[in-house]
Amino acid sequence: MSELDLTFKGLALGTHETPWDLQVLLYRGATSVRRDVVIQAISDGKFGDIVQDRLPFIIRLHEVLNSYVSKGSSQQTLRTYLERIWSFYSWIDITDMPSTEKAIIPTFKAWTEHLLNRVKVNKDIAQMTAYKRASMIANLIAKALDLPGAKPGHSLMLTTRLKRPKKSTKVLNTKADKQNLVDTFEFGHTLTTICNHLDIKTVRGSLPIEILLNENKSLTVAGNLADPYLDVETIKNSSTKKAAIIARQPLAESISLLDTHKRSSILNLRIESELLIFIAQTGMNLSQAVALSKSTYRWQSDGEDYEVFRVYKGRREGEAIFRCYKAYRDHLQRYLDWLDETELSQNDERLFPMISRGMIRTKTSKVSISTLKNLLKKHNLLFINPTQLRNTRINWLLRQTNDLNLTAEQMGHTTEVLLKDYMRPHHQRASSEIIEFHNLVDPAQLAPGPGLCVDSHQPKQVVNFPENAPEPDCISPEGCLFCEKHRDVMSSEYCWKLASHLQLKRLETNLYKPSEHNHIHPGNLVMDRITSKLKAISDGSEIRNTWVEDAQNSIRSGKYHPAWDGYIRLLEVMV
Repeated sequence: MSELDLTFKGLALGTHETPWDLQVLLYRGATSVRRDVVIQAISDGKFGDIVQDRLPFIIRLHEVLNSYVSKGSSQQTLRTYLERIWSFYSWIDITDMPSTEKAIIPTFKAWTEHLLNRVKVNKDIAQMTAYKRASMIANLIAKALDLPGAKPGHSLMLTTRLKRPKKSTKVLNTKADKQNLVDTFEFGHTLTTICNHLDIKTVRGSLPIEILLNENKSLTVAGNLADPYLDVETIKNSSTKKAAIIARQPLAESISLLDTHKRSSILNLRIESELLIFIAQTGMNLSQAVALSKSTYRWQSDGEDYEVFRVYKGRREGEAIFRCYKAYRDHLQRYLDWLDETELSQNDERLFPMISRGMIRTKTSKVSISTLKNLLKKHNLLFINPTQLRNTRINWLLRQTNDLNLTAEQMGHTTEVLLKDYMRPHHQRASSEIIEFHNLVDPAQLAPGPGLCVDSHQPKQVVNFPENAPEPDCISPEGCLFCEKHRDVMSSEYCWKLASHLQLKRLETNLYKPSEHNHIHPGNLVMDRITSKLKAISDGSEIRNTWVEDAQNSIRSGKYHPAWDGYIRLLEVMV
């Protein structure tokens, strides 16, 4: 098989990275061995001969992946494809399933059943995770076999029992967004504290490092110490005790941070923290941020923000590479100085040069913020990933500016993507939009009677208008109560006004002497109308019931609303 090349020439590799070679898939059991040693194991004959019936499909699979490389597809996506293929073939080897061109689809369906079992029975992966893994393999199989259709991979997935889970819309209460912002601010405070504490002196200083977050919380950064809380005085063995003391001592001035990996995790901790702060400040996504180079920057003020330009040698002009808040400039400059002090910038041109035990990764390699995440998990502190940080920033900007197009432009998205993937419901914003809508379609103004009118000088009787009730005429206060354009006002003052109006009509009807033909005074209809309104308001909620009770108590004590007080006093004298 030495003449068959199943590697990928256009896939970038780091200094210590092993090339991806689909030749591994031709040997049963080879995918279970680390890629950096498996080729040698194959050469040594540890996996026997190739499985011949696998060869045709593997060649076609290699052609598909090579076409992706040639087209310039995302290298990170290609690596993910390859990882999924390795996982798929590892399962094939374990279960001894066939993997010929004819059998690969039935085997794929059996694998989806295995994934579904993990979701439903073992419950060690989420359904969306299983679906995404299977979809990747389905797309590759469909391409390799030239299956018909516009979306052959999707069609293949439809033949399995593994379905995309429905999006479950969580009901947000009024505290949800407040809690989200509180968590984000607390997380930002943690990141800033870590960055400010891990200066060059502390990084080179004694271990472990204690970072005080507040009066109740602190972080213990162990570095390379296996047990940061070990009391060296309790160690009886002299050589072990000496080694433990030396491991905790500051680095000698003659030792460079890059000459030893004892402090690499500490350096990565600050770099990862700076990376998340940068993403929160600029709104840049993770893959773009980690690909940035450390350059000479030119800052240009733009209102409350700075536009940052990369300066090219010999001239001040340059391309704008990101935008940030003014307050972030000093913080970023301190970080750039720190990169120089630690000598990281001398060996790596990246803005966020995370250390990997001597290896230099490609710019397209997956970025894992594991050092920070593991530290916070160990101390039971919240970790917010880059996607959540960008999401919070987008929604915050949207609420502050109330401009969808401006927010989309600042975040580098179309408005459609912003609405579909990022925008979250927000109670306060929804309430203000509802009020604006009602102001447009229901513009209320003061009415002659209690409450508001939404269409002055266009009176209209209510449905089931009582006989002998006052006619709505935009003049009579009582007529307003029987007009469709009348609106109640949910306030204690309005309840007091209604109760006072009711008292006025009581006094009026007490003076009325019914005739032979008209036994019902119109005032009685008004009183019934006011009483029903007060009851409806009272039944609405506990606080509204309190408004009505307070209004009724005020009337009993002789405290009337100013709008009716004079009329009531006059009638009281007459009665």
